[in-house]
Amino acid sequence: MKTPLRFLIPTSKLLSLHKPHITPLSQSFLLHTSPDSWDRRFPLHRPRGQHILTNPRVLDAIVRKAGVGSDDSVLEVGPGTGNLTVRLLGAARHVTAVEIDERMVEALKERVENLGLSHKLTVIRGDAMKMQFPYFSTCVANIPYGISSPLIAKLLFGQYQFCTATLLLQKEFAYRLTALPGDSEYNRLAANIRLVAEAELIMDVSKRDFAPVPKVDSSLVTIRPRSGSIIPVDLKEWLGFTRVCFSKKNKTLGAIFKQKRMVLELFKRSRPEKKNCINGEFENIVDLDSDGEGESEGKEIKQVDPHELGLFRETIGKVLEKVGSNEKRPSKITNEDLLCLLRAFNQEGVFFQ
Repeated sequence: MKTPLRFLIPTSKLLSLHKPHITPLSQSFLLHTSPDSWDRRFPLHRPRGQHILTNPRVLDAIVRKAGVGSDDSVLEVGPGTGNLTVRLLGAARHVTAVEIDERMVEALKERVENLGLSHKLTVIRGDAMKMQFPYFSTCVANIPYGISSPLIAKLLFGQYQFCTATLLLQKEFAYRLTALPGDSEYNRLAANIRLVAEAELIMDVSKRDFAPVPKVDSSLVTIRPRSGSIIPVDLKEWLGFTRVCFSKKNKTLGAIFKQKRMVLELFKRSRPEKKNCINGEFENIVDLDSDGEGESEGKEIKQVDPHELGLFRETIGKVLEKVGSNEKRPSKITNEDLLCLLRAFNQEGVFFQ
């Protein structure tokens, strides 16, 4: 019996028989639609916070934890080359992406067009802090660290009605944002956010999941505006008040408000002629985070009537005693207590704008 002939085919040749034919166009398609790729077609600007999130598991988790549904209109600020955008497009009804870098805009449009999803995407080129956002039901974004505080302020204190904002932020900032009274990280930023919303820490993200690798890790946070809430106080007055309270957050409120320089500053702010000059503009609306420490140092102290100043100091002391806030510390006090103290001050003619 004759042994059948066997032909040996090199492994490389055998594998090539099963390879699909890839044209230059399809190669470009695969490159630009790969969710975790960064082809380095142009340099990224670190000072602008341009770090591309490339870990597909993290990208999938962000969309999942944001709870994006088929009826949602999503706002994404800083989409970059679209790693998160393409996933949002797969889950949402529509995505509006705001991007300031023209190179990113072109890369994003090309990628989404290759996927056949252009009809679900609106790209707006411009500065997110200088424009009015169109309607959105939820915001999901990996935002540049440099605009974290002003962007959150714009979302929460603007005229936008939305359900949630799921944001990837610098880890240290995220922990400060979600801190509670009594936590070592509790601060003015957290107090101001809690006035109108709830903030929840979702998960940490390693800096190694970005290209280029940033210096710090990130964290995912979900912010939920309080349903149908109306700000229970004049916003500018509240922001001025918390700036004073958290200027020395670990000191007692009595020690903070009885400083000679602080009494004089509040006296000047509370005079009727000063109040009449204040307009209704929210020029400091983005300042949620600065604690105001040292702001009055070096300012010229003009002569005032010592008797009037003494009476004003007594008023401050009486308000603190009446509300029971003299020995309380800003780092441990709730917003309800802060609101109570602010109203008591205003009723006695002490103002913070």
